Amino acid sequence: MREPFTQAEIVAALGQTQAEVGAFFAELSPEQFMHGNAETWSPAHHLHHLIVSNQPVASALALPRDRLPARNATQPSRSYSDIRALYREVLATGVKASGRFLPDPQGTQAELLTEFRQTLDTLQAKLQGWNDVDLDAYTLAHPVLGPLSVREMLLFTLYHNAHHLAGVQNKTQMENA
Repeated sequence: MREPFTQAEIVAALGQTQAEVGAFFAELSPEQFMHGNAETWSPAHHLHHLIVSNQPVASALALPRDRLPARNATQPSRSYSDIRALYREVLATGVKASGRFLPDPQGTQAELLTEFRQTLDTLQAKLQGWNDVDLDAYTLAHPVLGPLSVREMLLFTLYHNAHHLAGVQNKTQMENA
């Protein structure tokens, strides 16, 4: 599959992400799901971090356009690959989640999975009200990447979910080896 860029491609990719992340975390045993702590995140921590990271994006997409800062860029929105590379560069500096983005998983595995799925359902539904022109016309503030076009924030959201999924998959494989 080619990298998502258009509104329709991003909506489809969010659906695929929801299915892949949800399926993986649902297959973990309750012990695997909860194994970890605030220093060494459990899969539950990672999933809750995705929930609290995805929610503000969905909320921002629900705002009237006149409440969002206009984007005064002469360059087009960056691609998925560009956003992924930028985020990896920032992570390499040692940046970690902080503040409201620190996970504090409460509830059962099933409850967290339901909440995760609901955040992506909401994000997809809100994105339906946006067109490709508007995705590039407005900005959202990312806590470590700075101002991003709405499209770039959505591409980041896709990568961020994939990044955490891959991290938990790798950790789980190493623990089971």
